[in-house]
This record gives sequence, structure tokens and C-alpha cells, in this order.
Amino acid sequence: MGKRYEREIEDILKQAGEAAPRRTSVSLPVLVWRSAVRPLRGRSAPFSPGRLMLAGVVFLLATLLFRTFLPWTVAPLAVAGVVLFVVGYGMFFVKPRSRHEKRWRGKVIEDDDPPIWSRRPRR
Repeated sequence: MGKRYEREIEDILKQAGEAAPRRTSVSLPVLVWRSAVRPLRGRSAPFSPGRLMLAGVVFLLATLLFRTFLPWTVAPLAVAGVVLFVVGYGMFFVKPRSRHEKRWRGKVIEDDDPPIWSRRPRR
């Protein structure tokens, strides 16, 4: 039984183009830099809903930090944080998610049940 699984894993790795899994050690600053620059280079939108909500939370936390040292920055940062959070939350409902093709062992899998919003009510 174990040999069969090993053979399947080897086949999957060959199809993926790798002889063995590679591990590379990357430092934390490099990972942070890559995650900050990736949206600006590629096709992914730099203003995803999750990032806008995260920016809103960061602004709200910044208001807590700056309220004793720079009290005049509290109102603009708080308003900006709330606006970013609400806009990001709204984008979850407005922006449709991309539809990915589901595959299992190289074959396309179709869902049997259509989504609930595309079903017609029966009369």
C-alpha cells in the first residue's frame, strides 16, 4: 500500500517538473519586500479587499499610538482608517471572485450542483 502512494507522489512531482521538493531559506526582510512589491509588478490588484481592511486597522492602531504624542493627527487617521475598512469590507460583496478550474489528477472536475443564485425557482 505504501509503495503505491510513493509511486503516485513521484508521478505528481514529475508532472510538476520537480525531481524533489526544494527548500530555500529566505530572511524575513526579503519576504516582506517581496510581498510589498509583488502586487505592483504582477496582475494582482494592489487594492484587494483584505489589504484595504488591513490598512484600515493599521490606521486605527496608529491613532491609538499617536494620540498622546501628536493629538492633532488622531481625527484624520481615525477617519481614514474607518473609511478604508468600510471600503474594503464593501469590496468583498461588489468584486466577484475569480473562477478557478478544479482538477483532480489532471482531469477537470465539474460541480454537479449549480450555485444557489443561478437556480430558478420551481413552479
